[in-house]
Formats: sequence, structure tokens, C-alpha cells
Amino acid sequence: MTRVLIVSKNMNVFSEFAEFINKDRGIEVLWAGSGQKALDLVGTGSISAVVVDEILVDRTALSFVRQLTKHQPLINCAMVSSLPPDDFHEATEGLGIFIQLPVSPGVKEAELMLKMLETIEVLMTL
Repeated sequence: MTRVLIVSKNMNVFSEFAEFINKDRGIEVLWAGSGQKALDLVGTGSISAVVVDEILVDRTALSFVRQLTKHQPLINCAMVSSLPPDDFHEATEGLGIFIQLPVSPGVKEAELMLKMLETIEVLMTL
């Protein structure tokens, strides 16, 4: 089963996003309110992708992703950021983030993210 972990202090911001992902797709959406809780969850089970809000209660998204990739270097990671795309690319280069999400991601962004995850999964099987 595909499992997507959303890391955010404000789950309401991701309600439409999570609902679209979870709806009849065989994808389980998990939630973590802090970076530490997310790291604990990633360490205990198979998580297919992590979606990280821009600012967490215990650290920044960049700090979290740096720590996450030290322990799980091949995990698929999406990150919310208000940075312009070029600045985001510069700030996250080498961290393996496969998509930048806007501050309030919705259905359109969830659909794009799932398509990208499917592409990644296909490429990993080649």
C-alpha cells in the first residue's frame, strides 16, 4: 500500500490535498504535527512520500528534509515553499525534493504530485 505522510502544524491547510490523495486510490494518508513525529513515523514503516509544510512547530522544512534524507536518502519528498522557483531550486539542490508545492496546496497540486510519484515509481522499476 502506498503511504503518504503529511508533516504540518496546520492540517486544515492540507484538507483538500489529502482528501484527493486518499479518495479511492488505495493510498493511506498519515499526519505528523512536528518534524520529530514525522521522523519517528518514517523510521517505523514504509512511507512512499513525505509532504512537508514550509514551517513546522519544531524546525524549518529545509532543516527537516536535511535530517530526513540523512536517514532515508531515497524517500520521495515534496515541500511547500513560498520561494520563487529558481530560489527554491537553489535552496533545495541536492536534497531530492521532487516537487515544490504552493503555500495552500489543493486538488490540482495533489493530482500533479501523484502523477509525478507514479512516474518515479515506474522509473525505479526499470
